[in-house]
Amino acid sequence: MSRRVLFVCTGNVCRSPMAEGFLRHMARKAGADIEVGSAGLGAMEDMTPSRNSVIAMDEEGIDISRQRSRMLTPEMVEDYTHIFGLGSGHAEAIRGYFPEAREKTFVLREFIADGLDLEVPDPIGGDLDEYRLTRNLIKEAMPSILRFVLTGDPA
Repeated sequence: MSRRVLFVCTGNVCRSPMAEGFLRHMARKAGADIEVGSAGLGAMEDMTPSRNSVIAMDEEGIDISRQRSRMLTPEMVEDYTHIFGLGSGHAEAIRGYFPEAREKTFVLREFIADGLDLEVPDPIGGDLDEYRLTRNLIKEAMPSILRFVLTGDPA
């Protein structure tokens, strides 16, 4: 079965592009066949990732500069096998708009968080340190995401 993972945030220019870049990079290194994308609940089409998102990911050796923003569509929800909201509000909105996607929609940090640390803050308009914090919260979740997508095991 082909695995297709979609990361969703609000504008698809900060958080979800970073998550997309991390998982694509990790899947490639692991030799895993995973298609990775990202979208936003309120995205403008074809925007570049924010400058500080690109810089923060460059520090990890990952280039996200060619990614482009896009609005979440019903077709995406249908086509992707796993959907991860960058915060609980994103996952709740997806489940509300697309109840058929309830079983395949998750919060990015839900497999590692203790219930208190689910949210990845939106760094938009912040300084580079805020983007680094966001990047690190996303990075921390990525091993559990990769494991879950490949094995179905969230632990």
